[in-house]
Amino acid sequence: MKAFAILLDSQPGYLQDAQGAASLLLAPLGPATVLRYVSECLASVRCSQITVATTFEPEAEYTRRIRQSGVAVDAVLPARELAARIAEYEPSDWLLLVDPLCLPSAGLDPSVLLGDQDHRPQPVRHLVALESHSAGTTECVQMDAQGAVRRIQRYYDSATWPFTTGIACSLVPVSCTIGGGELPFASLHDLRRSLSELGVASRDIPIDGGAFDLTREADLLGLSERVILDFFAGRRPTDDGWLEVGADCEIHPSARLVGPVVLQDGAVVGPNATVVGPAVIGAGARLLHDSMVAHCVVGPGAVVAAGATWLHRAVFGAAGEPAPAASGNLLYEPSSTSWLEPSGIGGVKHATAPYPILKAVFDVTVAALGLLILSPLLLLVALLVKLESRGPVFFRHRREGKSGRTFECLKFRTMSLGADAQQRELMAGNQVDGPQFKMRHDPRVTRLGQALRPLSLDELPQLLNVLFLEMSLVGPRPSPFRENQTCVPWREGRLSVRPGITGLWQVCRHDRSQGDFHQWIHYDLLYVRHMSLLVDLKILVATVLTLGGQWPIPLGWIVSSRRREERR
Repeated sequence: MKAFAILLDSQPGYLQDAQGAASLLLAPLGPATVLRYVSECLASVRCSQITVATTFEPEAEYTRRIRQSGVAVDAVLPARELAARIAEYEPSDWLLLVDPLCLPSAGLDPSVLLGDQDHRPQPVRHLVALESHSAGTTECVQMDAQGAVRRIQRYYDSATWPFTTGIACSLVPVSCTIGGGELPFASLHDLRRSLSELGVASRDIPIDGGAFDLTREADLLGLSERVILDFFAGRRPTDDGWLEVGADCEIHPSARLVGPVVLQDGAVVGPNATVVGPAVIGAGARLLHDSMVAHCVVGPGAVVAAGATWLHRAVFGAAGEPAPAASGNLLYEPSSTSWLEPSGIGGVKHATAPYPILKAVFDVTVAALGLLILSPLLLLVALLVKLESRGPVFFRHRREGKSGRTFECLKFRTMSLGADAQQRELMAGNQVDGPQFKMRHDPRVTRLGQALRPLSLDELPQLLNVLFLEMSLVGPRPSPFRENQTCVPWREGRLSVRPGITGLWQVCRHDRSQGDFHQWIHYDLLYVRHMSLLVDLKILVATVLTLGGQWPIPLGWIVSSRRREERR
């Protein structure tokens, strides 16, 4: 496959360059520019040529700066002239269009778009950022004609909110552009829509981990911080801290620089000026006397006025006193202390708490021994399940684990085939509150299941989930997404740890006939707040003594009231 890269360039409103050639690609990013950062990300796909296409009219000074950026750019032209250039390519060639306004937080990797290449026509592929919200959820309220609330439906960004907010890059066969001289190449959103209207098959590939939206000033600062921290990771600090100084820079002896700070070629820091990192001072930028910038991106050739103070801003052009920062729902919330968190800078790493490691080692060891010792019983139960009724031995169900990652939770099948489809019909007989479903005499349960369930023997295959660290021996009950969407804080708390075969709720729950969901929330969050190796051992002992939670254990036996009071 032969691919030609096309980098789109624009001028977000927060970029104001005194030289009249401000652009996102030329904005400083760590020791280089956004252009250099993106071009290095393209190395994995080995593009034959790189073309810069602008949403504005490229002036001579802009073209000169692009040529001198250190990136081998084949052509610089306005986006409206792309159609004529693309007409020179072969129908079998591909176009890799990259829009730096949307950059994945984990780094741009265009190779995920390549897929399997064969001789059949290939669909267009887009690397898209899914829309996110500050709380991770969106709630829709349905009301009747009288204005009464009838239903509240919650949608989670990571599971049920499929709307895109940005496109990082698109892989487009040149053959798709035949007769498409009016295609809007300056916007990947518009290009995606136009190709769809033409009937071109396409595929969206979501970006894992979110993306920076560089139409917003705060997200440029977030990306800059990420690149600077990666640049200094593993390096020893200089006498002045983490400081990178380019060629021909001038730093006055009275200036104060608190790293991590990058000074690009020709930057000048005047008398009594202060720079607090993470920050980057662009090539040829000047900080006049008594000025201060903290967690800023200072553009190339920018001048920070004497005595001016800039905090958490992108500073371009001739900068006096700053205007108010733009507001909005940011994909990245900048923090002046976030670079102090464990990141490996200078080889300094914070000590890792021993409990998670000991818990994982304990889980894997006990699970392996349990599978070995119980293997005759497991084989016997599997044989009985197979002989009693038609269907698979194991029941596999998608559950949410730590951080919301899904996995297939294993159980011995204790119900007849098609039991899931019958649950809606039986909902009127549900004997528990909340999102769960349970009936004392469930008609779907097999005769063998009636014997396995009271002793929790049907859950023994979950030792395999524990062995693969999808679950733990002790933790919140593994639940499907449908059950986890009821309460946001509860979901966040219980998904912060691995789910368990047994847990605090299973051994301490009581008054089940009066409703159990409030206890489920209470005990799950209580476990997350107080979990320790001792608490885990007590829960395991309680599980054995109560035959899987057949009667409740006093909470004070597992977590003392004094400890609960101390942790409030």
